[in-house]
Amino acid sequence: MMGRLLSSLSYRLSGTMEICAGAALIAIMLLTGADIVGRVLGSPIPGTYEIVSFAGGLVIGLALPGTTRAKGHVFTDILLARLSGRAKYVLAVMTRFIGISIFSLAGYGMIMMGIRLQASGEVTAVLSLPFYYVAYALGGAFFVQVLILIYEAAEVKRSRHE
Repeated sequence: MMGRLLSSLSYRLSGTMEICAGAALIAIMLLTGADIVGRVLGSPIPGTYEIVSFAGGLVIGLALPGTTRAKGHVFTDILLARLSGRAKYVLAVMTRFIGISIFSLAGYGMIMMGIRLQASGEVTAVLSLPFYYVAYALGGAFFVQVLILIYEAAEVKRSRHE
């Protein structure tokens, strides 16, 4: 029951974040194209660099949980093919727990950074866009990543016992 809830929640959240990442990527492409045309015509779009920088961070951060869920990361079969069943199991569980630890700390750090940025009122130079929105979004993405890794660790354990 808990596994289904965790799976459903992480799937919906990562799917929504993938859509947002895709929208940000499309925005980057359109804005960059429009800025290039504007430069050729002698009228570049102010703040393009700021928007593309923010959106690039969002693309990477928001796509991370979905990529993990889809098992789209680089996978080293050479090492795993030489390991025994028990060693594969231990390695799978250990890597999930290391990932949970790292992404928990990174998520916490990004949320704390967002709080500091919001309190200081720090904004970008040209468009005065606040930085804290991006920090909060990345912190949230890292916590969704943690949910997915917890689910994967439970699945590894469950498949081991079946």
